[in-house]
Amino acid sequence: MKPAFKKALMASASLLLILVICYPVIKSKNTSSVNVYNAARPVVIIDAGHGGFDGGAVANDGTMEKDINLEIATVLSEMLFFSGYDVVMTRSTDTGTEDDSNQSISKRKVSDIKNRLNIINSYENSIFVSIHLNKFTSSSASGAQVFYSKNNKKSFELGNCIQLAVKSLLQNDNKRVIKQGTKNTYLLYHATKPAVIVECGFLSNKNDLALLKNQQYQKNMAYAVFCGINNYYLNGV
Repeated sequence: MKPAFKKALMASASLLLILVICYPVIKSKNTSSVNVYNAARPVVIIDAGHGGFDGGAVANDGTMEKDINLEIATVLSEMLFFSGYDVVMTRSTDTGTEDDSNQSISKRKVSDIKNRLNIINSYENSIFVSIHLNKFTSSSASGAQVFYSKNNKKSFELGNCIQLAVKSLLQNDNKRVIKQGTKNTYLLYHATKPAVIVECGFLSNKNDLALLKNQQYQKNMAYAVFCGINNYYLNGV
């Protein structure tokens, strides 16, 4: 581990005692209340992928991606809020962001993804972190992986900080590296702010699935992503 990153990780870890003390209170707080914009502080936009009509990937046992995404995103948002960041969630309940729920599924998906992009564009001093889960035809694929937008050079730094934090705190044997998003990742392809997608694990992998369904592991993943975000700002990016 590089000395600079280790130092930054230790700085992030020093917040853990505060979070442990505050967490019982945090859990009773309405997440929607963190959507308060203050231009003097950095804004972190947290996107719980999918939601509502769009369940995302589905595991063999019926576990839906959208539900775990929301659990991790909610805990992450609360950690960031109580650490002094302004936090905006694209969704805080099991809903999509589409304009008209009476339209066809395809039109609802287009509306939903464009509305999430509009949220990104609404905040100047911001970064965007989208929480997702992966699924692959082979059950051997496992581990978290971060994808970054090519439109802003800071996206790579943000993604690298998160990937390193997840590896250091949760997945020491994870050999995956961050990758640039493509046209298939609409939000990364169009976002101009620092933007990443965090694929927290594979629903198609038995071990990953068991972990991702575990509430404590969800909190641990949220904390690892939190440390990555915090390190990004500590590094002065």
